[in-house]
Amino acid sequence: MSFAEWLYRHLIGEEVIHPNGTYFYPGPVNLEHLPMSPDDRPVPWHGPDRGM
Repeated sequence: MSFAEWLYRHLIGEEVIHPNGTYFYPGPVNLEHLPMSPDDRPVPWHGPDRGM
């Protein structure tokens, strides 16, 4: 399994490490653009809903 496939499966909530060994939070992934200068503020954004 390639890393891209592993990451995709992990993000949609499949068990990819071992059964019942990971946690899953339903809903969109919450991300944040980090500031590029001291005057900038972080900009939060949300990924697509995982369909769970």
